[in-house]
Amino acid sequence: MIAAHDVWMALDTLARERGLTPSGLARAAGLDATAFNPSRRGDGDGRVRWLSLGSLLRALDVLDMPLSVFAAGLEKRPLPHQGLERALEPEVAEGGMWGLPLSHLGQEGLFDRHGLPIGSAWEEMDCPFSLPPPAYVVRIDTDLCEPVLREGASVVLLPGVPVRAQDRVLLVAPGEAPWVGIMSDHPPGMIRPFDAPEGAGRPVPEGEGYYLHRIVMTTA
Repeated sequence: MIAAHDVWMALDTLARERGLTPSGLARAAGLDATAFNPSRRGDGDGRVRWLSLGSLLRALDVLDMPLSVFAAGLEKRPLPHQGLERALEPEVAEGGMWGLPLSHLGQEGLFDRHGLPIGSAWEEMDCPFSLPPPAYVVRIDTDLCEPVLREGASVVLLPGVPVRAQDRVLLVAPGEAPWVGIMSDHPPGMIRPFDAPEGAGRPVPEGEGYYLHRIVMTTA
């Protein structure tokens, strides 16, 4: 069973990964600066109070974290992915996720026809906020993502989550170097590298074998 303390701790973890203090997150969410302070998490009789749904949703919007992903991480349950079977087995240890370095994502046999991770090439990696499959983690081992993501950082991706304009995304295809960037809305359907001006980038291919996955969180 999820406890109120678990919700607060998960929110703190996500905020830290984005360089936000509890008060910084509250301000960014349009709330009173003290709304998420530890001193305000008690209900007066020593128990931890539940965070209101409205405040949680506003915080998750700032953190760019879907509610379904946040809840699945708390419950350690499979994430929603269109009813497909989980592609990565066996389970990893608690606190770990299946992942690969960015430079290894061009090899064959990493994803099934639905874009879900499969195969034995995946490695178990540590992640501060682990999610079950089909989420996976990619360790940045090149300068492709500079200056936003430096070598040694990691990104967590979730196949099946709708991609919107201004989302950070990863485009993968067998035999091709991966593309990481921002989903552009001017023009639409383009992936803009982090260091490129607005309007530059690569169109998202429509052919079979190309998979566009949304980055749902980053870790330093």
